[in-house]
Amino acid sequence: MRTAKNGCPTLKTFDVKRTLQRRLRAIRIYLVAAAIVAVAAGGIPAADDEQVVLQSDQALVRAMGSGDRGGTDRLLDTDFTWITSEGKLQTRAQVLENLPGVANADIEAQASVYGRSAIVRANRGRVQVLRIWVKRPSGWRAFLYQEVTLAVKSEPPASGAESGECENPCKAIPFQPETEAEKNAVRSWQGVMAAMADNDAEAYAPLIADEFTATDTPHDRAFTKIDRIAQINKQRQNGTRSVPPALISAQMFDFGETVMMIAKEERPNAKAYYNTRMWVRRDGRWQMLFSFNTRIQ
Repeated sequence: MRTAKNGCPTLKTFDVKRTLQRRLRAIRIYLVAAAIVAVAAGGIPAADDEQVVLQSDQALVRAMGSGDRGGTDRLLDTDFTWITSEGKLQTRAQVLENLPGVANADIEAQASVYGRSAIVRANRGRVQVLRIWVKRPSGWRAFLYQEVTLAVKSEPPASGAESGECENPCKAIPFQPETEAEKNAVRSWQGVMAAMADNDAEAYAPLIADEFTATDTPHDRAFTKIDRIAQINKQRQNGTRSVPPALISAQMFDFGETVMMIAKEERPNAKAYYNTRMWVRRDGRWQMLFSFNTRIQ
């Protein structure tokens, strides 16, 4: 290193140091920019997807809360659906035309990633919020928003729910799944419905994921897999049964590792509702991850 006669670095040395510092800053800026591009393009490791989903989810909540249609538009999938706690179903275009309010917008959401789809929950008290995200080539996009306001006290079953045979949906449904994954998910779902109709916990358990929850408008809390098995066993012991609601219509979406269904269903002598379900393929079979039921008022 060249120094002045007094032992201090020369001006040329300082210039070299400043040049190196500028280059290091430029490299850091480039790396940050590359990371942002990778996130937007969906090219980020799966281990980091959960954080990216939560960041995207927070950005969507902020955009909708501030009335930012452009920001909202960029984060919604082309097939986006919104279901209010009153059971009103809105399309992407309807949501963008008049941005609705986001329930529980001020609480920290929880995310679970399953390959190219993610489940985001934002629950507080009776108000339960579900948001589904899907990984597209352009990045993560919101696919579904749905609310359920739980009952203050669980309601008794509607009359007619404990009688009759389970034809629809246990044996036949007025809907034709398209992909092989959708067909397998439907068969798994019909197995679950038949097991519940027959109070067969042994047939029910393998078709339900361990992290499963059932969130229904008529109940005062969400139920876990263990809760459901206990209910089935109790009904078997008491000699009672519950016939599953009939399927009226459905939409299915194949995300590869998961399959989602938005179904409109109705029990006898009761109001119809939208029930969203998702399945994941594990150990060679399709297991239900959740059931989210919003009654149509």
